[in-house]
Amino acid sequence: MRRLHVGSFDVVHDGWLNTDVTPHLFVARVPGLARLLHAAGRLSDERLRQHRAGTFRRVHHLDVTRRLRYADASFEAIYSSHVLEHLTPGEADHALREFHRVLGPGGVLRIAVPDLDQVIASYDPSDPDGFLEGMLQGRERSTSRHRHWWLYNESSLRTALERAGFRDVERRAYREGRCPDVERVDTRPESLFMEAVR
Repeated sequence: MRRLHVGSFDVVHDGWLNTDVTPHLFVARVPGLARLLHAAGRLSDERLRQHRAGTFRRVHHLDVTRRLRYADASFEAIYSSHVLEHLTPGEADHALREFHRVLGPGGVLRIAVPDLDQVIASYDPSDPDGFLEGMLQGRERSTSRHRHWWLYNESSLRTALERAGFRDVERRAYREGRCPDVERVDTRPESLFMEAVR
């Protein structure tokens, strides 16, 4: 059985199938394109270093808004960090159902998202625009996946996971839980972490 890392971007883990939809996947497959984009000022020094190191060549394209191309019960674990908030609620429900389908019996799903309760607690009435921009990740209409379309707290994420068919849904602490390699795969301690079993 394999382990699926959804939304890895530039964080790749050995022993996991690292996936994302970032345009850097295309850039990585065209020889010299990263260097040209850097020379044109369209790629940062850090991203160029990552391309030269082969980081994005280790990431596979996976669009979770579509049916996943994996057979039923293909994985023993799925890890997804800061992905669901970039999907509409309907897209997120679809993705969770697909995660449930491709996990094997007893498989573990670990989800990390911004914690809506923490976000709301940080609201400052004297700076509503700054709060909204931070919460939504931008002010402009965009087709990119950078924007936040929905946020979750423990209750709403639990409901979404149960609706997708998961059981034993539990909130977990940073780098603690049943997910394999949890001490290595968790990288954003400020998140809400939830685990569920297929």
